Amino acid sequence: MKKIFLILTTFFMLQTINALELNSKYVYVYNDTLDKVMYEMNANEEVKVASMTKIMTAIIVIEKNPNLEKVITIKDEDLRDMYEYTTTGFQVGHEVTIRELLYGILLRSGSDAVNAAVRVTTDTEDEFIDLMNQKVKELNLKNTYFSNAVGKDKDNYSSVHDIAKIMEYCLKNQIFKEIISTPMHYIDRLDIQINGPLYKKDINYNLDLSIIKGSKSGYTSLAKHSLVSYGEKDGITYIVVTDYADNYKELLTDNSKIYEYFFNNYGYKKFKTSFNIKIENSKQEKYTVHINTNLYLKNDYDESLINYKYKGKDKITYLNKKGSKLGSVSIYYDNELISNIDVKLLEDIEYETKAYTIPIVGVVIFILLLLFVIKKRLKKKKIKIKYNKVKIVKKKIKEEKIENVEKFIKEENSYQKKIEILKNTIDINLFFDILKSVSNVDKQILEKDLIDRCFQNINFENIEDLKDLYTRLKLYKNEMSKKTINYYNKLFKYCIENYIDKK
Repeated sequence: MKKIFLILTTFFMLQTINALELNSKYVYVYNDTLDKVMYEMNANEEVKVASMTKIMTAIIVIEKNPNLEKVITIKDEDLRDMYEYTTTGFQVGHEVTIRELLYGILLRSGSDAVNAAVRVTTDTEDEFIDLMNQKVKELNLKNTYFSNAVGKDKDNYSSVHDIAKIMEYCLKNQIFKEIISTPMHYIDRLDIQINGPLYKKDINYNLDLSIIKGSKSGYTSLAKHSLVSYGEKDGITYIVVTDYADNYKELLTDNSKIYEYFFNNYGYKKFKTSFNIKIENSKQEKYTVHINTNLYLKNDYDESLINYKYKGKDKITYLNKKGSKLGSVSIYYDNELISNIDVKLLEDIEYETKAYTIPIVGVVIFILLLLFVIKKRLKKKKIKIKYNKVKIVKKKIKEEKIENVEKFIKEENSYQKKIEILKNTIDINLFFDILKSVSNVDKQILEKDLIDRCFQNINFENIEDLKDLYTRLKLYKNEMSKKTINYYNKLFKYCIENYIDKK
């Protein structure tokens, strides 16, 4: 089954969300399970995203450090530029693991943890920033650029849409998801408690934040308050990004309203239907397709507005085997596509013999004939292809040169002329081309004569001459008689024993 695509009209969503009276200026609500944007407001405008930047920082640290249990020592340089920025509480000389730095980055938004993590991940800070912006390109984000890993406002911007896409990518990493979903992490040996952005905020602000499983907040005086989070319930995951709220309580109130609205007003609804597809050449006349699925709809949906369309094979034949795809069913709600389901043949069909015997035999014969033709053509080209790959040693041989052998063989009517060439040439290629047109001569004698002539013209001081002759003759092995093959094998064996080995 393909992913279900939830479609709601923009007008209806705007009316609903506006009724919630949100405080944030920029909002993006994304159903990660269904790959569907549920609501957006100013989603693609460039904004300062403050410490929401750190979700990108964290994923780069995770991907570039295979050993998160590696222990590093906090240095003076890690505590620089801390003014107006949150810290984890690390001190110079503290020995911490890279994993503990990640808790500091994602939960406490600690700039000290960011500086230390960047230092141990790349040789320079600029190199780390390059990695962040490379990831931006990989995710095809159009409104994002990072100038630092902390979230400082200068030349550092994104959009709520792009932050949601980064969060979607990060949540696929189980280490990231585990850390950002931790409410509080305590480092006992350092007596440091690292609280997450929502730790006890439900009590402080009297809000139900239980649906939110993980989040990363951000704040600067220019960017104001922002939050990227994810929530899960009944098998559905939402990613919500809200930005530019005047205070933290308003920010969390917006998120609480958004999650509560979508989880309380939408859910899976059972949908069942069936239809038949005709079966050709079988005692079984039809195949029944059963559609039994869940559709993600608003709770007060109108069942009469659900309809479906089947697109695929209008009949099943012997070519359709069990497990093969027949087509697909598109399900609509109020004429909007909300689901697309593959239809497959789930059983074996028994066909009448005549339905498939003749076509199969025909196909087999066709394939055999095709293979025979291909084999014949390959065989004809085999010698020529091999010969072209052989290094030809240039020799000055006094013999009659024929520029176009094929034309000569076709046009030369003098049988005696052909025999004369066969008895005198040591051009192997020419010899065998002409030999094909001589049918009344003892080919075995001519072949042996050719081999003798070749050996008489070899410089045995040059081993390469002998090797070249062997290679060239070998190309015509299939065209020689068996006795001839044995003859030249014995000659080569004699030459190897008496010339090459001794030399």
